[in-house]
Amino acid sequence: MIKFFRRIRQNLLSEKQTSKYFKYAIGEIVLVVIGILIALQINNWNEKRKNENKITIVLKEIQKDLEEDIVKSKALFTYYNKRDSIIQLALDNKLTRENYLSANNYEFIYVAMNAFHLKIHDNGYKKLTDNIDNIPEKYQELISPLNEIYIYNKYEIDKFDIRIDKVTDRLIDKLADSKPWYYSLNKNISDDAIHFFLNDSLYKNDLDIYRNASDNLGRHISNFNQNASNVYKTIAELTGYSKTLPDFIPHHLIEPTPQDLEAIIGNYKMVKFTTLTGEVSPLDEPCTIIAGKHSLELTLVNSNNTIFLYYKSNSELYDEEAISTLVKNDKNQVVKIISKLDDGEAELIKIE
Repeated sequence: MIKFFRRIRQNLLSEKQTSKYFKYAIGEIVLVVIGILIALQINNWNEKRKNENKITIVLKEIQKDLEEDIVKSKALFTYYNKRDSIIQLALDNKLTRENYLSANNYEFIYVAMNAFHLKIHDNGYKKLTDNIDNIPEKYQELISPLNEIYIYNKYEIDKFDIRIDKVTDRLIDKLADSKPWYYSLNKNISDDAIHFFLNDSLYKNDLDIYRNASDNLGRHISNFNQNASNVYKTIAELTGYSKTLPDFIPHHLIEPTPQDLEAIIGNYKMVKFTTLTGEVSPLDEPCTIIAGKHSLELTLVNSNNTIFLYYKSNSELYDEEAISTLVKNDKNQVVKIISKLDDGEAELIKIE
């Protein structure tokens, strides 16, 4: 090709066609410039594609990190909910001597002397922040929610993890220093030990401190869980990995129609709570329900607390703690929501 162009130039010069030669030379320069620009564009496309593939791989790693942490967080909820129930019985003086002599007495004895930890995996997030200047525009919306998870949520979870360790260590050290029977708790519990666990007010203070720390941890774990689930879904949407959400990620089991959403969104009032024993507590808590990106968002106005709800069927919603039944009128509009929890039933009335 080079020889071909050289021959043309030589012919033009030998024939003394200077003007044609200059036109030809300009044309040749233009072709070279266009070729360079095309080559640069192709190179930019290739670099952009390589960079996007690199970031996509990092996002898939973040998904796997979130998956592992969400699953473990559910085990953490189960762990502390059981301890919360036992501690409440202890504080209400409803535990008995038989509880401490039973085959599973370790659950009562060591209720505030053990902890369950969640150490959030952030390797994928660190890789993403190392490439923060190269994140494609289509993934920019992930930066803020990921920062919320790995900066704020992680900080609070780590803080209360440490707090619980301090509480358990202090209680263990206190018992070891002051109670001669402590060393034998895992063998044969003495009458003195049972009397202490049932009646000592300072020990019950320790139980209450432990429960306060675990409640705070649970609250921040719940925030993490919701944020992590939403980011997991967004990554799935943006990358196509994985399109079918696993069971541990809360999501609509049926896709609500615009009519379904129109029928439920609006203002509500939580009017009562009925315990499992039938005791009714009147309430006057204003609420709102809106349609979020991935869920319905039920907000308790006075406490500014938001609960994320998902369609289980056309007549039921679910979240981490409750199954809610939708009561509709003859126009298919929701007029009441009845939510069944482990400890009772809440009733919400829609306000026109």
